[in-house]
Amino acid sequence: MQFKMEIDTSEISNRLSKLSADIASKASEQALVAGGEVIVAQAKINCEGQGLHKGGQLINSIQVYDPSPESVLVGSRGVIYAASHEFGATIRPKRAKMLHWVSEGGKDVFARRSVLPERAYLRPAIDEHKGEVLDAMGNVLASYL
Repeated sequence: MQFKMEIDTSEISNRLSKLSADIASKASEQALVAGGEVIVAQAKINCEGQGLHKGGQLINSIQVYDPSPESVLVGSRGVIYAASHEFGATIRPKRAKMLHWVSEGGKDVFARRSVLPERAYLRPAIDEHKGEVLDAMGNVLASYL
C-alpha cells in the first residue's frame, strides 16, 4: 500500500546542487528517510488510537522501505489486511456459504459478509504532519549545508 505526497523542494534542490553529487545524493536519501520516519511514528500512534495494535503484526510492519536519493516508500509490507483497515472492506466467503469465526465471548458467529469500517492510520499520518516531515528533512539537509 502506497500513498504519494508531493512537496515543493525547489529551494532544497538549489542548495543541494551546490554540493558534490555524492554528498547531495547521500543528503537527499537521509532527508527522505528522516521524513519517512516521522510518518512511521505518526502512523503507529494512529494504529494504537484505532485499536489496530493488539496482535502487533500490523503496527510492526509500518516502516520506511527502499530508500534512494529520489524517493522512499513508507507503509505496511507483508500484512495482507493492512489495506482493509486503511480503506475499509467487505469480506465475503470464497468456498462456503457463510463466514465463521469465534467471538471474543467464545460464541460461534456465522455471517454472509463482514464489513470492516475504514480505520485509516497511514493517510492521516501523512496529511496531518507534512510540516513535521519537512522539518525533519530540513534538519538533515541543514547539517550538510
